[in-house]
Amino acid sequence: MSDYKFNQEKIENLKNNSESTSAVSTISYEVENAMVKGVSKNKIGAKLNNLKDAGNFPANLDYIDSFYDPKTSSSGVAFLDNNTGKVIVGFAGTNFENGFFGEGSKDVGQWGNIAFKGDGPSSTYFDASHIFMDDLKANGYNIDTVTGHSLGGRNGTIMGMEYNIPNIILYNSAPLMNLLGNLKKSNQQELSDLFGRYSGNIIYFVSEDDPLNKAANGVPGSVYPGKIIVIKNGKAHDITGFLTKKEQEFIRQHTPDLNKIYAAQQKVHTDTRSKLKALDVLRAKFLKSGGGLSASEEIYLDASEALILTQGMSKTLQIEIDDIKKMYQEAKKDSDKLWTNTVKMGDSVGATLVQGEVVDSLNAGGATEPFVRIEPKEEYAQKISELSLIQQEYYDLISQVQSSINKQVETDQDLARQIRG
Repeated sequence: MSDYKFNQEKIENLKNNSESTSAVSTISYEVENAMVKGVSKNKIGAKLNNLKDAGNFPANLDYIDSFYDPKTSSSGVAFLDNNTGKVIVGFAGTNFENGFFGEGSKDVGQWGNIAFKGDGPSSTYFDASHIFMDDLKANGYNIDTVTGHSLGGRNGTIMGMEYNIPNIILYNSAPLMNLLGNLKKSNQQELSDLFGRYSGNIIYFVSEDDPLNKAANGVPGSVYPGKIIVIKNGKAHDITGFLTKKEQEFIRQHTPDLNKIYAAQQKVHTDTRSKLKALDVLRAKFLKSGGGLSASEEIYLDASEALILTQGMSKTLQIEIDDIKKMYQEAKKDSDKLWTNTVKMGDSVGATLVQGEVVDSLNAGGATEPFVRIEPKEEYAQKISELSLIQQEYYDLISQVQSSINKQVETDQDLARQIRG
């Protein structure tokens, strides 16, 4: 059985308290290298545990599984985050460590697909990724975050949106597509529909001097369907540029506080359990007072249990809805910026064209204002409205149950007396 030693230069800046998504994006390359060399998953897990023991990998991340597809050179790795109880999946990007004319050339070939074909999730390129994601879900894992660097960022975006994973956090990622490329119309529509269905949060972290993003943004029509955040650090493309103290602090300041959301939901769960225990005490009191439960007591207890559970579900959902609504509001603003920047880039490339001709050229390439700005904003507004309706349905249900309980108490004085006691 082959073996592989992790590249020390690649992992030397990883710490036991490193930010999770950047750490997973980094280690995804080393996991891919190990799988190419034929290292078993058990040995990969053991190597990662050794890294944690040495303080060179986040202590909160436990290796679950990984995959490598030799046909496409795509790969991914999954970790359980013990701080949240949820899973982070990372996809490796273009990797020349296993030889340019071998595995590396397959990654380079996918660059052309992004620029000229715009492969979507139905492409055979993603077959192995689908199997990996489906297996994780089939085994009961709750995937909360997808991450990746460079080409791995684009792969992560596709899989994250396809499986509606709440958070997609990317590093110097390739664009989703370029509207001015010679895309297949079916692929362009598939990607457009994919983004339209997605209800989560996408953040692109970009190093200040990353040549990939400078090249992509120098061509009108490059689509990054999320928030782009540039780190003013003077660094280039490599994933290790995100691992030093300055970048780690920056990432934590600009990503959703997943631990905070988890802690808030755990508090709701604790409060719900506490109320249910109090209801059990009341049930025991009712039984002690009369030997059995009266019809009024049974109705009251059942309604109260329904109220407690519904309130708990409503509060848990509210935490996530508030975070998603905030993301949609920001995305609406980003759509305006994307269209403005697209026109500006068109002006710079077509310097000899007047404003109307630039817009006509963009339209001819599929980068129309409705597609880039108007339709996404309408979609976001619709999703915000749908979330508000869900909230209102819970409010109405809680109000109905509470009203039923109040009427029951008002019409049964003995029940009211026992409750007050």
